[in-house]
Amino acid sequence: MAHLKSLPPAFSDPHCDIAQRFLASAFESVEAVFDTLYAIRQIRKEGGGGIQGRLTAKEENLLRVAIVFTGGGLDASLKQLIRDTLPLLLDANEQAHIKFEAFATEKLGTAEIADTRQIARYLTSESPRERLIEDYIYEMTGSSLQSADEVQKVAGALGIDDGALRKEISALKPLFVARNEISHELDLQSPEKPGDRSQRTRSISQSKAVCDIGFKVCQEVLNAVGEDL
Repeated sequence: MAHLKSLPPAFSDPHCDIAQRFLASAFESVEAVFDTLYAIRQIRKEGGGGIQGRLTAKEENLLRVAIVFTGGGLDASLKQLIRDTLPLLLDANEQAHIKFEAFATEKLGTAEIADTRQIARYLTSESPRERLIEDYIYEMTGSSLQSADEVQKVAGALGIDDGALRKEISALKPLFVARNEISHELDLQSPEKPGDRSQRTRSISQSKAVCDIGFKVCQEVLNAVGEDL
C-alpha cells in the first residue's frame, strides 16, 4: 500500500484553525493521489502486467502531482499561519519581536542613510505599527515558499527557536528541490544514453519520503505556534 504516514497529533488553538484545515485538506489530497497510484498498479497487476521495475509514465506523473500538492499545502498552511498569528506573537514571543524589529530597521534604512520616504509613509498612516506589521506579513506571504531557507525564515519570524524543529526544517530541502524541478521544469532533462527518459524519475518510496517530511514539519510548526499562543 502506498499510504502516507499519519500527521502528528495537532495542538488545538483557535488562531491556528484555518492553517490546520489547509494542512489537513492538502494531506487528504496527497493521500488520494497515492491511493489512485496504488489502484492503477493493482489493476495492471491483475491484468497480467508486472509491476516490478520502472514505473510507467502515468505513474510517475502521479508522483509528481503528490510532490507539488505537498509543497502547495505546506506553502498555503504556513502563510495562513503567519496572517493569523504573527500579530499576536509579536507581543507574546521575544524572538518574534526581535525579528520584527530587525525588519523595521531594514525597512526604514541604515544608521547612515534613513529612508525618509518610508519613514513619512509610516508616520502619516493612522497606525505606524500596524502598517509595519502589514508590510512584514506581506513580505512573508507575498510569494510562494520555494526553499527550506524560506521556511526557516518563516519559523524565525514566528519565534520558533527549537533546535530539533529547525533541523527538521532543513530536511525539507529534497522536497523543495523536487517541487521546483517539477513546477519550473516539468522534470525535463536531456537523455544521456539509450534508454534514458526525457524526464527525471523518482521511486514511490523517494516521493513518499519527501511528502511525509513536508507534512510532518508543517504540523510541528503549527503545533509550536499553537503552544506558544
